[in-house]
Amino acid sequence: MRYPILALLLILSAPLSARTLVASVEPLAMALRDLYGDSAKVETLLTPNQSPHNPMLSPRQMLRLRQADLVVWLGAEAEPAVADLMARRDGPAVAMLSLPDVTRRRGGHDHGGEDHPHDHDHGALDPHLWLDPANVAALARGLAERDADGLPEGQPAAFLAALERATDAARARLAPLSERPWLSFHNPWGYFQQRLGLREPVTVSEQLGAGPGSRRFVALAERVERESVRCAVAEPEAQRALLARLCPDCRRVDLDPLGRDHPGGGYGAWLDQVIAAGFQRCLAP
Repeated sequence: MRYPILALLLILSAPLSARTLVASVEPLAMALRDLYGDSAKVETLLTPNQSPHNPMLSPRQMLRLRQADLVVWLGAEAEPAVADLMARRDGPAVAMLSLPDVTRRRGGHDHGGEDHPHDHDHGALDPHLWLDPANVAALARGLAERDADGLPEGQPAAFLAALERATDAARARLAPLSERPWLSFHNPWGYFQQRLGLREPVTVSEQLGAGPGSRRFVALAERVERESVRCAVAEPEAQRALLARLCPDCRRVDLDPLGRDHPGGGYGAWLDQVIAAGFQRCLAP
């Protein structure tokens, strides 16, 4: 009898397997890692080479959504490709757009592709909600209400305090540079720019997959020269050769609004030490 009892004791004393949380995009996964720590396994739905605008999800990714203990995503208007799968999911989920304190920025750019209209819809939702730290704070408070038993002790208070410090540090970095002009190929930075007090960029294209026509190119080059633009922020999908032609004197800084350049990290560190620091390098005289 000694061995069966010993085996039973080992089973009972073994740690419970951590819950699996799935975030649709990497910045949401960053926030979940900060909030849940070692109490949960956090996975990102999209792989680094997938565009969130028109992702083709594999059967494995679909299964990951179905089997997750909790899914955190942006919401149907921001992620229509994920919405159909979420409609068939029975388990708990939190959509950022379902939270009352989330800022919704209109005027998001067309993300291209043959299935999308080529005209800019100024009423469209800008889907880059996570680039506003206030939205991520709203997500943390929403999780406190909807997953109170799953959050570790001391959360989300510790996360919110750390996020406030990171936001203040980012704002301090950028305050002296708030009036400096900058160039963006396809501007995904609206939430960040508005929250941190930067001026509107000179935007090359309103459609992610296409460059400007010749007439617009000439007008942009004249504006770049007239406003003395010397900073170009390039997301991974930007046409870098075109940016260089438009602004040969620009300092170019490569930044990924999807956080694919900061895998496995936390949200506050990414916001301040990667994104804000990148803008600081680019905008510096």
